[in-house]
Amino acid sequence: MFRSRTPALAALSAAAVTLAAAALDAAPATAQPGGNDPIAGFTAQSSRWQRQYEKAFSAIPSPKEARSLDAELSSEPAVTTTTGDWHRVQRIVRRFRSYGLKPQVKTYYAYTSLPKKVSLQMTAPQRAALPVKEKRRPWQQHWDEVIPAHNGLSPSGDVQGEVVYANYGRPQDFEQLEKAGVSVKGKIALVRYGAVFRGIKPRDAARYGAKGVLIYSDPADDGFTKGAVYPDGPWRAPDGIQRGSVAQIQLASGDPLTPGWSDDSPNARRLKPSEAPMLQGLVPTLPISYGAAEPLLRSLTGAQAPKDWQGGLPFTYRVGPGGTKVHLDLKNTFQVRKLWDVTVTIPGSEHPDQEVVLGAHHDAWAYGSDDNLSGAENVLQIGRALGTLLKQGWRPKRTVVLATWDGEEYGLFGSTEYAEQQAERLRNAVAYVNMDGAGGSQFGAEATPALDQSVIDAAKEVAWPGTSGTAYDAWKAQNGGQTPIDRIGGGSDFQTFFQRYGVPAMNLGSSSTGSSGNYHCSCDDFYWMSHFGDPTWEYHAAMSRLVGIATLRLADADVIAMRYSPYAAETAQYLTAFADQQRKRLGKVVVDVSRDIDQAKAWQKAADALQARAQQALGKGDTAEFRRLNAKLMQDERDLLTQSGLPGRPWYRHQIYAPGMDTGYATQRLPGLNDALFLQNDPATAKAYEARLYASLRAATRTLAP
Repeated sequence: MFRSRTPALAALSAAAVTLAAAALDAAPATAQPGGNDPIAGFTAQSSRWQRQYEKAFSAIPSPKEARSLDAELSSEPAVTTTTGDWHRVQRIVRRFRSYGLKPQVKTYYAYTSLPKKVSLQMTAPQRAALPVKEKRRPWQQHWDEVIPAHNGLSPSGDVQGEVVYANYGRPQDFEQLEKAGVSVKGKIALVRYGAVFRGIKPRDAARYGAKGVLIYSDPADDGFTKGAVYPDGPWRAPDGIQRGSVAQIQLASGDPLTPGWSDDSPNARRLKPSEAPMLQGLVPTLPISYGAAEPLLRSLTGAQAPKDWQGGLPFTYRVGPGGTKVHLDLKNTFQVRKLWDVTVTIPGSEHPDQEVVLGAHHDAWAYGSDDNLSGAENVLQIGRALGTLLKQGWRPKRTVVLATWDGEEYGLFGSTEYAEQQAERLRNAVAYVNMDGAGGSQFGAEATPALDQSVIDAAKEVAWPGTSGTAYDAWKAQNGGQTPIDRIGGGSDFQTFFQRYGVPAMNLGSSSTGSSGNYHCSCDDFYWMSHFGDPTWEYHAAMSRLVGIATLRLADADVIAMRYSPYAAETAQYLTAFADQQRKRLGKVVVDVSRDIDQAKAWQKAADALQARAQQALGKGDTAEFRRLNAKLMQDERDLLTQSGLPGRPWYRHQIYAPGMDTGYATQRLPGLNDALFLQNDPATAKAYEARLYASLRAATRTLAP
């Protein structure tokens, strides 16, 4: 994801030798990454110092420690707010303390749900109780604490009726059914996971009149059609259930009853559940396995499903209604419950008010070795390395905050409540670095364009297991010679930092073949990780090194390595595409963005000029200029926010990127313009947002000017 450099330099040089002995259990490097070239944002002298401590740092994360952490932390299920979750928090605290660090536990009080009764019966053409929990494997402990099938924050309900198959449950799928004369009104929609965020599926089913939703994982997406299934392989077994929240995170994140303010007190001001945007427009929803879905699909009559709706089960899918009926009885308990973030703060020696935050969530739907103990354990490994460096006299230049968040799985609860509570301090946050799945062979990244080069540079510094090169080399080889970096949308703990408070963010992860097969399933456990995900635990250690280097370079750069010229160029491309889309869909340009395109180009020129000034300052070692440049770089992302929020979802403020309203996870570019014009059919509002965007682009340009 220091004290002043000069006195620390001698100590760090000695530490590099001392720490090598402490890393005998580390994965052997198969390449010699890095070199003596200056690091972006560092003077030549600073680069030499930085490379010494990066070498010392990289010697510490180890496969042995990764395995030990996962064996301990995944020994018990840890759904947020439960006893198992609290036990996991205590284990994390003990580990941080053993590294010589001082963790703090922050309690929040969030509105959440847990299943009290889960019953699903097939009532026609025959009666049969369908399973709502996987079968226990011999190595799985605390099995009674693994919750049955549950979609977090789904309404309770006792509904029964005919079933209609609706493919992925996307808006276009329900529209296609309607055009074919198939109504889901008064029916129970059976949809498969994938394509869009699961919360979109019951939202749109409800809009078309369905009274309940069943979501299953089709084997065509992550089951036996892909390969051997758990426990013989990594893919989803017939009994594997993908739990997950259906809270409407495309509207807001965090505690649904405190959108925009923190719930750090049991007496915090709260909305009524009926007023909470994240809870609106839903119907009772239950995840099921493809083993449970098979008899429902097999018995359906009606028209044959379109070819691209056919899944992996060995028969022809039909849409219904007819043939299949079910009885769904859900009783979920809703209450405000405690959850716990764990943070460690390492004060900066020169700019303690400027923070780099590195976080990963520790809660899970069951054991969670992959999602997301792989990320949380890497935060701990980085903490272990930094704790060792601190004992050698090292200090970061800027403050580093290490965090493991709670409640991510229900709607990014812990990270959001922290950010909302720390909103004033986040004005000086340099960046947020996130990990959510970080223990596999295939590296991937999401980031603001300003941090693309930081991601690439960090990947070049780390040997990648199983190869003779670096993570960067493997990344390119796995992607046809490219290093694709996605833009930040929705679905993990970067969301509040970036899209509400404008903190530049990156999300760094790695996955292995079959990782989707364990997603939110009880099979996401130590057995899966040690047999299929990362049997040698070397990828965990490599990710700790990579993310640690990325984080520490942000914390210690003379001039923060953020590049806004590519950002401005991308924004101009988005605006051009928006104008082209208007011509295609509306036959003309309704909202003129020509001045915005011109302003984005002016922003790009200002960014190029600032980069040139930064290079000059680095060559001269001009510390006064460093301060001026860093203030501009930290402000520029924030200039892209609108305090009035996006149309229909004021919690979101970023005008360039947001989660898609009809996708939940996927990135919507220029959300204010696109939402207003193409979703709400409101040209007047779209024009108002064009004016706000234009003002933001002008502000971003002025910020970077001399």
